[in-house]
Amino acid sequence: MYRLKGLSEFKNLVHGFSTVADGNMSFRWGNEEEVIKNKQKFLESLGVYPASCVQMQVLDDAVVREIAPEEAGISLEKDHVLEADALVTDRKGLFLFLVIADCLPMIFFDRKRSVVSLAHLGWKSTDRKLAPAVVGFMKEHYGSYPADIVVGIGPGVKKESYRFPNPLQRELGKEWEPFLDRSTAGFTAIDVVGYNRRQLIDAGIREENISVSDVDTITSRDFFSHYRAQRAGEKEGRFAAAVGMV
Repeated sequence: MYRLKGLSEFKNLVHGFSTVADGNMSFRWGNEEEVIKNKQKFLESLGVYPASCVQMQVLDDAVVREIAPEEAGISLEKDHVLEADALVTDRKGLFLFLVIADCLPMIFFDRKRSVVSLAHLGWKSTDRKLAPAVVGFMKEHYGSYPADIVVGIGPGVKKESYRFPNPLQRELGKEWEPFLDRSTAGFTAIDVVGYNRRQLIDAGIREENISVSDVDTITSRDFFSHYRAQRAGEKEGRFAAAVGMV
């Protein structure tokens, strides 16, 4: 179990990230019965009932979705998911759940209006400005002020490890340039964290209200990593992020 210090001070916010020791959380990479047990055990360690969770199925876009009352508590079974890149709710006792590896799990919490969001920031959703889209959604639908929103960026890829041979195989626009490091001959390092931090600040989030995990999932054996698995031949898996209000 891993938590962000920057969010742990809020007693009405419950959050956590599973580790390899908690088991694989993805149906794609494991037996369905075993995955469900892993999820249940992880949530129980957070004091969360599985039936109070909503699972996100990522679209790799910038789709922000509010949870309707009838969608709450869909449980942890394989086909019970909501398609989105960020889920938002102001309902206490409802927990947002995401499985992830290397991409950034990002938690938004409006401490004044009691609104929470969980988002999945890969390079595609970062490129499509998902983080400021969440801030805009919270402003429009809940009356949030960016200055009241705290953001926690969980374990994920860091620029020191996220390197690709030149030329880059993926298309990254000019706005990425300040976050591309080509100082190592033949390689480009991509700073996904830095670009998201910049977008958050530009959206009005105070720099002191952004906390970033120091865990690099590519180098930490405590977390599943797609990048590392592809290159080292490790067995694939995914860890979980969960957050909600009480």
